[in-house]
Order: sequence, then structure tokens, then C-alpha cells
Amino acid sequence: MQIAPLLQGFGAEVLEFDFQDGRESEDVSRLQRAFADHHLLIFRADAQITPERQLEITSWLGPVIVEGAAWTMLDNAEPAGRKELPFHSDITFMQFPLAGISLYPQELPGNSTSTTYVSSAVAWQQLPKALQNELRNLKARHYFDASHELGLDWPVLEHWHPVCLLHPKTGQPLLFITEHHVDRIENMTDVRGAELLKKLCTTLYAPERRYEHVWRRGDLLIWDNLAIQHARTRAAEPSQGKRVMRRVQLGTIGFIEQLKRVRNQPAS
Repeated sequence: MQIAPLLQGFGAEVLEFDFQDGRESEDVSRLQRAFADHHLLIFRADAQITPERQLEITSWLGPVIVEGAAWTMLDNAEPAGRKELPFHSDITFMQFPLAGISLYPQELPGNSTSTTYVSSAVAWQQLPKALQNELRNLKARHYFDASHELGLDWPVLEHWHPVCLLHPKTGQPLLFITEHHVDRIENMTDVRGAELLKKLCTTLYAPERRYEHVWRRGDLLIWDNLAIQHARTRAAEPSQGKRVMRRVQLGTIGFIEQLKRVRNQPAS
């Protein structure tokens, strides 16, 4: 097995891995180290991967969240599976964002379809020291109020996270700002906050720091949801063909449980 880093400063391809039966402890340990170092692993399979095998491989990299099922489907027959999505990490508007995500394509359209990734770890490293010092002890609001667009019945969701989030496993600093869900930084005027968010997004989403993954049959991608942001830069319209992704989540507390807690909170 080989680990081949990508050129963007994050992510790595896993080569010559036995998809059907590989589970040697040495390989598992190497994958765990690679995940901690690169935050995004790209496997290319030459045969179909069962849900159970996807679950097994993903579980090597962290605890799997099971909310009714150990895996779910992201289908472009539904708004959540087809809409163009700005860069984000999943459920940062909750107290406990997902720790990681695994995707495997069940069906792909005839034309190319992709997911684009950036690294919050690389972005923090690119900031000037003076700006890092200014941001280090501040928090930003992650906010979601568009559930109706996805046909969902969620309340308004928000949580304040550190702008400089220290990764819970490695302590690595992450620029924990997303264009999709962050709308303000504490202790700043609206004007200064907007200017700063624009500057931070320019650093995060610079074209040379993006990796666009064009999906092929047999691909398995697993990424660290805190260190990596992802985007669907083009809508996946059903008229262009079926796009169905099998999804496994890593973490300790899932979205459904956190949503129950929010709904049960007394009104202020």
C-alpha cells in the first residue's frame, strides 16, 4: 500500500490497497496516520464496495455515528442531494459538528460530477502572524435558517465556534470559518466583520488551494470534517442522470440527537 500526497498541501491517494480483504493492522495504522496528516483520503477501487465494507474501512478512522442506520443515501432526487452548495463543513451550526464523512458513489450521471475540497488547516497557515493573533481568541457564529429550501422542518440553528479551532485529536490550528454558514465574528462591527470574513474566505478558497474530485465508479473518499471543507460547485440536476452517494458519518453525537436537544430547550 502506498500513500501519495496531493499537490494542494492536503489530501492523499491510497494506492494498491486490497479493497475486498485488506485489514492488516499495519495497513490500518498507516491509514490512521495518513488521515491525521492529510485529512482527506482518496481510494480508487476496481470493484464494487459493499456498504458493510465501506463502514468497516471508515470505522478505522473514528467512531461511526448510527442514527437509525449506519449509512444513508445522498440522492439528487432530493434537494439536499442536487443543490449547488457553497463551501462548508457539515453541521457546524450545532455544538458538535461531524468528525468525518465517507462518500461512495452508488450511481453517477453520464456527464462528470464533482466535489471540491479545501483545507482549513492550510488556510490558517497562510494567514499573517498579526492576523492569526487577532483571531486566535475570537468566536464566529455558524448559522442556518434555510431548512425550508430543503423541504425540512428545522428551527433556526446557530452555534459560536472559535475562529481558530484547535483540532481535538492533533491540536492543529484550523481556520474554522465557512462561506456557507458563518455570518459574523464576535466583538466586531458589521463593517469590520464583513471585511474580515471576505479576506478570510479569499485565503480559504483561493483556486490554487482547491482540490476538485471528479467522481468515478469505485471511488471512496473519507475526510476530516473539521479540517476539510467541501462544496458542490455545480447543481446535480436529475435531468443529467442519477447521482446517488452512500454516506457514512464519523463523530460522537449525531445531528438528530442534537436537533432533539435544541427543540427541547426552553424558550428564552
